Amino acid sequence: MKTLVRNVLVIGALAMSANGLMAAQASNSWFEQWYKAKYGRSSPTEEARQRAEQANTAYREETTPRTATSANTWLENFWRAKYGRSSPTEEARLRAERESTAYREEVTPKPAMPANTWRDDFWKAKYGRPFPGNER
Repeated sequence: MKTLVRNVLVIGALAMSANGLMAAQASNSWFEQWYKAKYGRSSPTEEARQRAEQANTAYREETTPRTATSANTWLENFWRAKYGRSSPTEEARLRAERESTAYREEVTPKPAMPANTWRDDFWKAKYGRPFPGNER
């Protein structure tokens, strides 16, 4: 009788552990959270899954209105390479476009205290991305 009970308990424990392992593989969210917290991006397996999902998603093509550009782009490229700025005709075209465009000025309230940005600057210099929570 003792061996029968012991065998039933061992088999039950093995079945429960196998079931737990199968469930853990299906939901690996704790590992994703840990990886994202440590490295600031999704794990390679999650990125591959997202890429595959995005490749299988159909998107509606977005049409953009054509804007009038300079017909002589090689001259613009040459002028910009030589002088480091746009040609006078291109600057005049951009100025006229800017003046004819209606816009609303955004007023930003001044902060009560000067912003302490040394941490954000340090983080950006060290890791090459904004501090988590300060993405602008």
